[in-house]
Amino acid sequence: MASLPCIRLGRVLWLATLAACSTDLDIDGKAPGTFEATGDADTGLTGDTDETDDTDDTDSGDDLPDEVDGDSDGWLPSEGDCDDSDPAVNPGAEELCNGIDDDCDGSSDADFDDDRDGVADCEDACPVQVDLDATGTPTGTWDAPFAEVQAGLDHAWFEGCDTVEVAPGTYFETIDFGGADVYVRSHDGPEETIIDGSGTGTVVTFATAEPRTAGIDGFTVRNGFASLGAGIYVEGADPSIIGNIIEDNLTTAGGGGGGVGLSDASPLIEANTIRFNDACFGGPEEGCDGGGINIRTGAPDIARNTISQNGAGDGGGIWMVRSDALIYWNFILSNSADDTDPVTAGQGGGIDVQVPSAGTVITNNIIADNDASTHGGGVVVFEAGSSGEATVQHNVIAWNSVTETDYGAGLLAWQLTEPLLRNNLVVFNLGTGIYTNAGADVRHNLAYGNSTDWAGDQGTLTGVDGNLSTDPMVVSITNNLDFTDDDWRPASGSPLLDSGDASSSPDPDGSRADIGAYGGSLGGW
Repeated sequence: MASLPCIRLGRVLWLATLAACSTDLDIDGKAPGTFEATGDADTGLTGDTDETDDTDDTDSGDDLPDEVDGDSDGWLPSEGDCDDSDPAVNPGAEELCNGIDDDCDGSSDADFDDDRDGVADCEDACPVQVDLDATGTPTGTWDAPFAEVQAGLDHAWFEGCDTVEVAPGTYFETIDFGGADVYVRSHDGPEETIIDGSGTGTVVTFATAEPRTAGIDGFTVRNGFASLGAGIYVEGADPSIIGNIIEDNLTTAGGGGGGVGLSDASPLIEANTIRFNDACFGGPEEGCDGGGINIRTGAPDIARNTISQNGAGDGGGIWMVRSDALIYWNFILSNSADDTDPVTAGQGGGIDVQVPSAGTVITNNIIADNDASTHGGGVVVFEAGSSGEATVQHNVIAWNSVTETDYGAGLLAWQLTEPLLRNNLVVFNLGTGIYTNAGADVRHNLAYGNSTDWAGDQGTLTGVDGNLSTDPMVVSITNNLDFTDDDWRPASGSPLLDSGDASSSPDPDGSRADIGAYGGSLGGW
């Protein structure tokens, strides 16, 4: 995968650098060595205006004549104009492929070669360039980019190029990789580069066996409308979905995967913000699964994402069935599950695991402030799997709720499932913290401060199999819906320290696993 493009310095950084370096200013605020008006040729040593006339008592004390904008381009040399004789060269200029440092950042675009093929990026047809403002006949170079992402993607695949780079702007289109092993990335990140589906279908589709080396990176993906995967749909493929904002996507009635829908797929979904997506929240019981992510079989890796404020009938944040998903290092926050079924109306506000398998692993996540109507405000494992059971371990599950029953506001093992629930910190949930069926394997969890810490077939488990109910003594937490000011790491003397299941993986320092999201082999996030 090609390296990310260099970030160039702008005028603000030049001014900040000047202020930081020019600590010896004279009384008018100018630095020694700058120039002033020619009528005041004071040397800065005597206060005189010139060498023959010592009568200038109004001298400002300036060292040299006032600085002049020699090329009248609005930039002074002290502000970073590296060629004050050429108005086309200044820190605000567009960098051109001409061998000149047009924007005064210390290098020319001709110096950059992302794919290391010996051809400067600005002259190279690979990476293929896309720019919303492109005109003329496109070739994919900097000087002749394509105006649409799909056109750039198709051209790259046809020409054997593995990368497309997209300039800032809002691209009103939907794109389908169509089997292309191409990595599509933005120049300036998701806040500046948007693919808007205009409600016409799935915004981004991978459905032709695309590998991990294909992917989409650094976009806002919004306004999709589809039955499965309104924002991004992946079927029978394993692409990389990295660093995007996936928001404001909506499924059709009975659909699933407002943000992302996966079918027999094993992609990498990493460092995305997945928010404000809807899988028919409050609609019929059938379908309406996975407001943020819907997983139907496959083995995706889902890491480092913030999945928040999504809604669905079941699985407000994530819904999965028969999947070997590995879900770790995520913040799963303020998602909701509700549907119209009178018995099971809304399961898994944060995560809903249906028919798990032995490869289902939910570990080292913060799962907080989610709600469900009937089952599992934070996490529910629901219905027995025929190919093994899920593992839910080393999570913080806090401040979740169930609104219409008391079936596991925090963590719920329901019906005939037999999941392994260990080393979790389950605290301050509005309802039962941990609700277990008869078959669940429940070890070394700490439940504290919930409306009720334990309920279900196994009853209270405090003191059984290493389970605890005591103040966890973490560094700092506030229930203010802002996870950035919470630190769930164990404080000195915390009962979480070295209290995890001895048979689980040790902490990164080799000591016995701590309970909570910062314990075990993945505890160093």
